[in-house]
Amino acid sequence: MYIIYGKKKCGFCAKAIKLLQSKGFDFIYTSMDNKQEELVEMALKYRHETVPLIIQVVDGDPMFIGGYDNLCAWIEPTTEH
Repeated sequence: MYIIYGKKKCGFCAKAIKLLQSKGFDFIYTSMDNKQEELVEMALKYRHETVPLIIQVVDGDPMFIGGYDNLCAWIEPTTEH
């Protein structure tokens, strides 16, 4: 299962959602449009300053993936995007 923290007008957020949908992965999308303070905290925590911020949760353990390009490399490491 994946968690995507993004913004409505973010093209890379939309691409991440489409990629996960096309692969049949479960995910939760959380809009950060009205949560700027939380978004800043997450950016500092994960050292990732742009959206989307994508996390994979396996057996309750969260693992930070990164942004859209990182997600592509994670899911399809041998395919160019």
